[in-house]
Amino acid sequence: MTTKKQREGGLAARALSSQTGVALVTVMAIVSAVLLLGVALFTLGVGEGDLVQNAVDTARAFYLAESGLVHGRSVLEGLASQSPATYPTDFTLNPVTVGGGTYTVGVTRRSAFNPWVHEYAVESTGSVGGATATVRGIIRNETFAQYLFYAHHSDDVWFATGDTLDGRVHVNGHLKVSGSPWFGMKVTSSRDNMIVYQGSTPTFMGGYELGVPEVPLPTSAAFMADLSSKAAAGGINCGTLNGPNAKYEVELARNGQHGYLSYRAYRRTSGNRYSWTSWTSVSIANTNGVAWFGSPVDLKGTLDGQLTLGCAGNVTITDDVRYRNSTPGSGPNQGCDDLLGICSAKNVIVQDNAANRNNCEIHAHIMALDSSFTAENYNRGSPRGDLMVYGGIAQKSFGAIGTFRHNGGVVSGYNKRYHFDPRLAGQSPPGYPVTGGYILASWTRVQGQQG
Repeated sequence: MTTKKQREGGLAARALSSQTGVALVTVMAIVSAVLLLGVALFTLGVGEGDLVQNAVDTARAFYLAESGLVHGRSVLEGLASQSPATYPTDFTLNPVTVGGGTYTVGVTRRSAFNPWVHEYAVESTGSVGGATATVRGIIRNETFAQYLFYAHHSDDVWFATGDTLDGRVHVNGHLKVSGSPWFGMKVTSSRDNMIVYQGSTPTFMGGYELGVPEVPLPTSAAFMADLSSKAAAGGINCGTLNGPNAKYEVELARNGQHGYLSYRAYRRTSGNRYSWTSWTSVSIANTNGVAWFGSPVDLKGTLDGQLTLGCAGNVTITDDVRYRNSTPGSGPNQGCDDLLGICSAKNVIVQDNAANRNNCEIHAHIMALDSSFTAENYNRGSPRGDLMVYGGIAQKSFGAIGTFRHNGGVVSGYNKRYHFDPRLAGQSPPGYPVTGGYILASWTRVQGQQG
């Protein structure tokens, strides 16, 4: 017989058992939730880790692709620096493994904008893990026309107050400044130090870099052989004249004949007698754009077309040399397609005459291989105003165009007013001498993908 006390005890036991079961279910539910949350957090962490790794691999692949582009350019420069220079057709470099990844490079020869320029498409793909990135660059010959101012030797002349240069400047010697010359783009020198006159405040808008590698200048013999052979193959080719005082007179657009180069020769006929020949006029458009003269040249006029005038002797500027599509004092107009190179195996000289005593303006890129671009009688007489060059200058030795007082302005000769023709950043006059280097004309990221 069950007593009342026993029944109450049994009910209490069942109630306790029921409460215990509920608590156990609750605990299991909480444990399960915590476990699920932990698994979710772990999965999320692994996923985010994969994303981070893919991002890192993609960035590394991109940098490897850029390295391959530099490698391809270096190979082309090495081939161009050989004697004779080599300009290959299409080729592929063996894959290069570096930094836990690889890059592959393909080089394709392109048809350039003119027959004198060698141009390549270099495509490089970097790979790391499952990520790849590809970049593509268009690379072409660097010519001396890409420099506003270049000097192989520069230790005798200073950049001074009043000098303005708005393009690339490079000297293989010391960079010497006095007063407040103004440089609009990067300036480089192969020397480890710059010579600055006390109290000077030069302006370098594009900064400067010292201790860079030298840029070699072609020898006169190689230059003469190259340009004279180009002129003989479809250009204007005039040989060496008889007599030590012999020379050519060259005028562009003589008597209003735009698009023509006219020339005559002053040559020895007998003993010390010289006489002029009659004028010859040639349509520049009917040539390959290269003219060669084996004796000194006097030059002036207005160019309509594209031309490189090469000379075995001095080239003397007797009056302004300008483009037809230009504004005097302001250089080439928008849309101008006239382009001139003046190349001398000796010097390019601005003559001291009536026409040049109140400013002189030259639209051209100028090269003087032995030795300088200079002004006649630069250290005599009164100041002659501004020597305005719209294009650029490359010379073996830094030629003087005037004298000055430190921090005091020009005493004789000219102020330098050298302006870079921005078209020369991507093109050059016909057959223009190359530096042996290549410029990166354009750059594109083709694709980048994650594995």
